[in-house]
Amino acid sequence: MGTALGANLLLAAIILAINGASAHGTSLALDTTGRVAFLWFWAAYAGGALASLFGAAFLPLKKLGRELGLAFAAAFLVHLTLVSWLCWIGSAPPIGIFLFFGPVAALIFILALLSFGNLHRMLGPKLWWQLRTVGMNIILVAFLKDFMQDPLHGGVRHIVEYLPFTAMAIAAFLLRLAAWGLRLRETRFNLH
Repeated sequence: MGTALGANLLLAAIILAINGASAHGTSLALDTTGRVAFLWFWAAYAGGALASLFGAAFLPLKKLGRELGLAFAAAFLVHLTLVSWLCWIGSAPPIGIFLFFGPVAALIFILALLSFGNLHRMLGPKLWWQLRTVGMNIILVAFLKDFMQDPLHGGVRHIVEYLPFTAMAIAAFLLRLAAWGLRLRETRFNLH
């Protein structure tokens, strides 16, 4: 968590030092810290599926899923701080951004909070699994919506900046879907 938080803080500080703390510099820092946070999320989201599909080489990602998810939440905190700064300097994003991404941000921190200690045990294993599964998919959709927002605006540069992240988000979902299909097939095979 400390590494993710520190790396995104340092990254934001460098971008703001070079480009200024105006709306332009802050927007650049927002874009960058969001993409870096996504990398932590991607590892937490896809790690288990990678281990199921491709074996022991990816087992560390599966075992560190909780830690990777908490690292994502820590990195995302820097991103939200930059959004707050934009509001403070009078360049708040449109209200629709807050209406869509606000509940997603709350979900990120609810999942993170419940990941500490034994707090998730209050929900029971089934409800915790459901909350994590639905929550992680909602977060993935939010990233995908952000990455695909007005994809042709900004020309080739915008496409180059966002296409890899869009592809990663789609691949993550397909990996989880394939891992689920494999488990389903194994379950059916074991029943017969």
